[in-house]
Amino acid sequence: MLDPWAKMRPACATLSALLLVAFLSGLVSLGRAQTVPVQKFNISVDQPAYTGQPLWLHADVTPTVPEVHYPYRDNPADFGPNLVELEHNGVAVTPRSHQTWPTDGSGIVDGSIAPVGSPPNRLPLHVLYAVDEPGRYSVRWTKLRHEFDKQGMVEVTVGRSDWITFEVRRSTLEQRDIWLQTLVVNAPTDPGALVGDYLPSVLAAAPDVRALRAVLDQTYSPHEVVGSVASGSLQFFTASDIATEVVGEIKRRGPSDALAYVVSWKAQLFHDRQKVLAGICIQYVQPAKSTQVAAALKMLGFVLHSQNWQAAPELTSGANGQVIATAPAIIADGNSSATQQLAIYLGGIKTDRSRQLLTLIALRPGTEGEQARTALTWIGDPHDLPRLAESMTEPGDPDKYGRDRSSLPYSLVYAYGDQAIPYLESALVQSPYVFVRTQCAEELAQMGRPAAFQFFLDAVQNNRFYKQEMVRWLEDRFPSELPRSADESRVLAFLRAHLSPK
Repeated sequence: MLDPWAKMRPACATLSALLLVAFLSGLVSLGRAQTVPVQKFNISVDQPAYTGQPLWLHADVTPTVPEVHYPYRDNPADFGPNLVELEHNGVAVTPRSHQTWPTDGSGIVDGSIAPVGSPPNRLPLHVLYAVDEPGRYSVRWTKLRHEFDKQGMVEVTVGRSDWITFEVRRSTLEQRDIWLQTLVVNAPTDPGALVGDYLPSVLAAAPDVRALRAVLDQTYSPHEVVGSVASGSLQFFTASDIATEVVGEIKRRGPSDALAYVVSWKAQLFHDRQKVLAGICIQYVQPAKSTQVAAALKMLGFVLHSQNWQAAPELTSGANGQVIATAPAIIADGNSSATQQLAIYLGGIKTDRSRQLLTLIALRPGTEGEQARTALTWIGDPHDLPRLAESMTEPGDPDKYGRDRSSLPYSLVYAYGDQAIPYLESALVQSPYVFVRTQCAEELAQMGRPAAFQFFLDAVQNNRFYKQEMVRWLEDRFPSELPRSADESRVLAFLRAHLSPK
């Protein structure tokens, strides 16, 4: 049976997202790996520079050198397509060694998550390197670009600075205290300034617990990117401080979405506080009293239902009962995020009452309805199969492509196996939603069903807009029969050969 907590973010991948990535990747792959002139650009470091304080590296980019938009991921030490080398008194400095937290590392190659307002063309040198000794330093910055060819990804150097030297002075404890206090009390509110300047600057004081508290404060930001970068910044602090301060913050302010993931990712730090965390979450699963229902349900689900935790049966049953009791109020409140998290939680309970509530949520359009239908497949009751399958073909979805239904074919096959085949074959023909049909075709092709290959054949012959992505999927799924070097005639021959049952 599918574990709803095996993946910590709800998985609602659709072909539309894949098509976007494929399209952008296709644009990149048009450029062949080639020798290109390396452009020179100038760099500088803020002066005077002190140990234990931020050390920003600036670039004067030219029209031929791409701009730098930091941060690139929610791991602050990820500099994207930028290679920064540092020497101290002529000796190469080794980058910091951190255990990377499993934050959301997805994204387009060389892309950036920096919001508008994040200062461009600079990088926090102190985040990548521990500049904690005074003396003479040298730094060089290389700008890269990544391209694709048939052999895979190719790295191309597009710009490089000369080595420059600069002095770092030893700071005093008083200097560091004044700097940190001034920074924290003047925290910006703009998300670009928070992730592109404030949070990486705070990390210059790590592992000082005052800096940790400043980072934890941003895990409550209403901007998802800020909470994500803040949680990714926790890797710079000690495990014992994280355990103490995170629980203390949750006691003071209740659950947050970002801290729910922290509690899951670093479950071993919080096992002895499981009862406390569950009790706090239950207090916030009350729409009349709390605006943090979604975060509370997410954290409670991680603490009680995920594989990273082992909860006492009486703790789990008591919390489940209270969620069930308040579920009608959550549904009636109409908050989409809270209802979606409720659906995820109910899918982990797996009782007749949770099925009834999920069926009610499944009638809704949008993400909460999709999540409820997926959660019903986690329970896997055979009585739900016909109704779930009907969702693939019934008209009326505001999204004419059916993005919010496109995860159902996979979920049905995972939960019901061969019992789902007739329903997928029917939806392959009858569904008004193209992304439902494409996902049905992929699931059925893996089972060798001729109807799926007929669908692929139609996509190729009639040049459907999803043709390229469908062919790419076939190449990935059947590499021995259909390598990436295959031309269209070979693709057609492959599909025709699979039109008859094996």
